[in-house]
Amino acid sequence: MDRNLKNYLEEIDHYLILSEGKKEVLTEIESHILEKTEKSFGKMSEENIQKTINLFGSAKEVAEKYIEGFQIISPSYKNYLFRYTWVLFAIHYCLKFISYTFNVAFKFSPFGFSIKIKSIMQLFSEAPTTWIYSFGIVALILYFITQSEKEINLIWPQFAVSKFKIKTLPLNKPSRIKVGIMMTLQIISLFVYFKYNTLFFQTVNLSQPPVLLFEESFSNFMSLLIISIIFFELICSILPFFFKTYWIDLINNCVYLIVAIFLFNHPFKEVFINPSYYILKPIASWILIGIIVILLVDLFKILISMIRIKKQV
Repeated sequence: MDRNLKNYLEEIDHYLILSEGKKEVLTEIESHILEKTEKSFGKMSEENIQKTINLFGSAKEVAEKYIEGFQIISPSYKNYLFRYTWVLFAIHYCLKFISYTFNVAFKFSPFGFSIKIKSIMQLFSEAPTTWIYSFGIVALILYFITQSEKEINLIWPQFAVSKFKIKTLPLNKPSRIKVGIMMTLQIISLFVYFKYNTLFFQTVNLSQPPVLLFEESFSNFMSLLIISIIFFELICSILPFFFKTYWIDLINNCVYLIVAIFLFNHPFKEVFINPSYYILKPIASWILIGIIVILLVDLFKILISMIRIKKQV
C-alpha cells in the first residue's frame, strides 16, 4: 500500500468512532481513493494518490461523513448534562461541608469512595475536582443511556422553580449613592484602623484611648477583614456602571459565602477581652448559620436567573 494512503487511512481510523464495520469503511475509502486516482490521472503513482487525498479533504472531515448520526451523548440529553452535574456537585459538596463542620467521614463501600475534609483550605481547593468528578459521572451515565438506544424520559426538578415561584433576580443597577456610602465607609474605617489598630471597641471616650473589645490578634484580623469587605463591596458597586451581568452578583455572593463559612469553622479561642462577653459566641455562631443559609438561597436564585437569561438570548 502507498505510504501516504496508509497514513491517511490511519488518521481516518483515529477519528472514526464506530462500534462495528470500521474495517469495511476504511476498505471502502481506500477503494474510492484508488478508483478516483485511476479515473482522474490514469496512472497510479505516489504523487497522483496524494493529489486525490487532497481532493478528499482532511481525515477528520471524511470520518465525520461516515459517523453522521452517531452520537456519544444524544442532543436531547445535553441540557441534562450540566443540570445533573450541578445537582450532583451540590450534593457532593454539601457532604464535604458537613464532613468538615462536624468532623465526620462518609464512606461508600461499594465504590471504595470516602469523604473526609480536615481543613478549610482542603474544602475550597477540592471544589474544581469535585465538579469535574460530578461531570464525569453524569457524562458516563448519559453515554450508556444514549448507546442503549432506548427512549428514556429524564426528569428535571421543575418544582423547585415553579412551586416556590422563584423569580428572576433583577440585575444590580449602578447607584452613585451606594458608591458614595461605600467610599465614605472605606475612608472612615481606614482612618480608625490606622489610628487605633482596630475597628472594635467596648467603650469610646474621646478624652482617653478606647477600650478594645477583642484580643489584639483577633481584633486586627477582623478589622482587616471588614476593611477588605468594604473595599470589595465598593468595587462591586462600581462595576455595574461598566458591565451589566449576573457574574458580579455571583462572585459577590460566593466571596461572602466563603468568608461566612471560614468564620463559622475557624477555631478562635480567646476572642473577647472581657470574659462576660463569651455568652455572645453561640449567638454569633447562629447568626453566621443564618447568613450562610441566606447566601445559599441567593446563590441558587442567581444561578436560576443566569440560566433563564441564557435561554432567552
